[in-house]
Amino acid sequence: MKNGKIYTEDVIPVEIKSTTLNQIIQKDGVDEKYLLVDDDNLKKWTILKGAKDIIRKKGTPHEYHFREGAIAFPDPLERPARTMLTSEGSLNRSTHVIEDPKSKCYRILTPVETERINGFPDNWTDTGMPHNFRYFCMGNALVVGLIEKMGLRLNEIFEKEGN
Repeated sequence: MKNGKIYTEDVIPVEIKSTTLNQIIQKDGVDEKYLLVDDDNLKKWTILKGAKDIIRKKGTPHEYHFREGAIAFPDPLERPARTMLTSEGSLNRSTHVIEDPKSKCYRILTPVETERINGFPDNWTDTGMPHNFRYFCMGNALVVGLIEKMGLRLNEIFEKEGN
């Protein structure tokens, strides 16, 4: 609606192919520190990523159900990455875990791979900071390409409104 008048428009969606995890991961092998080879750790990952229905108590006599659905484990390489959080790279539910194509072991993403997910150049965060800070930076970042596309489209809209 504009100035009290209703307008309609036929639109043709522009399909943009998603970038999959398989397209951004390092396939030539990664440092062993990213591999999840400890059976006890794998059990923890399985529990974290799994569905939960836990009765919790808040004071007395209040009880409630804490529920969360399962997250894919491992993350499918043929799909785009999920949103990263600042806790990426640590043992938690939201960290991406993939099956490494070379070793066939489960592993977490490398800092370079998290940079690629967000559209940054390789080693953008390699400034001497610890790895967990590099993950934090990428979990706190915006996906550069998306922001650029939105900005360009907004500029087109504003230019047309000016006429």
